[in-house]
Amino acid sequence: MNHLDTVIEIDGVEHTYGTGAKALAGVDLTIGRGEFVAIIGRNGSGKTTLAKHFNGLLRPTNPGGAVRLHTRDGRTVDTRGTRLHHLAATVGYVFQNPDRQIFHDTCREELEYGPRNIGADPETLAREVSETMELVGLEGREDTNPIHLSRGERQRLAIASTLVMGCDVAVIDEPTTGQDRAESRKILDSLAHHHALGRTVVIISHDMALVAEYATRVIAMRQGRVLTDGTPAEVFSQREVLQETNIRPPQAAVLAAELGLPGVLTVDDAVREMSAALGGTRSGPAPLPHDDKVS
Repeated sequence: MNHLDTVIEIDGVEHTYGTGAKALAGVDLTIGRGEFVAIIGRNGSGKTTLAKHFNGLLRPTNPGGAVRLHTRDGRTVDTRGTRLHHLAATVGYVFQNPDRQIFHDTCREELEYGPRNIGADPETLAREVSETMELVGLEGREDTNPIHLSRGERQRLAIASTLVMGCDVAVIDEPTTGQDRAESRKILDSLAHHHALGRTVVIISHDMALVAEYATRVIAMRQGRVLTDGTPAEVFSQREVLQETNIRPPQAAVLAAELGLPGVLTVDDAVREMSAALGGTRSGPAPLPHDDKVS
């Protein structure tokens, strides 16, 4: 992958916390422009530590490790020597706990803060704030104080405050925390919309069904290293490998594999493949004969 196609480049990155715990043990990784990436793994596998290197929240602790961002205007930026706010226009980050980053008195002010800092046009910004609030299902709440939102709504607000920046990369740690299934889908749909604009989306998630449905690439981690990396179909087919991470593939994929239908990831995929395997057998009750009479 050349630099025109690359947005994040991770080269030999290690990270050891002050306690002595080694969270990353030499990670080499390239994130392509326009990918929808899901990072999966058990708690403590290094997922969040890795993602926080993408925008300089954390820096490599080994001298040889490097994280480089390739911007749309052709520049290459090393995060080690760049201030955090200079990286924010390229990579936006949403914490798992939204209360760690929401600090304004209204939702409108929360969304306006980042774009104003990078010189957004006020008239354009007003429209983008309204559109982004609608995108995450918070339309009409622009003047609401975030403390009056539910935790799930605050999570959506935090995501909106990143999407409105128009960053090349949006990194979201557990985007569906505190959401029911309908709310989770609303959030992933908003991220899919961001992705459809040609931008890169990276999520950290334990929801394998949503990962299978939305991600174009899955990176599974274990003990600070990349265990496997590929398309959802490639990764979720490696059941023995995933057992090392305590991750179970989506139920539809497990069922389909047992039925001899590899490559199935979602319920819709399973229904379609099983229908094809049965020769397109009609589901539901058989139609009644037209001319039969009851004697």
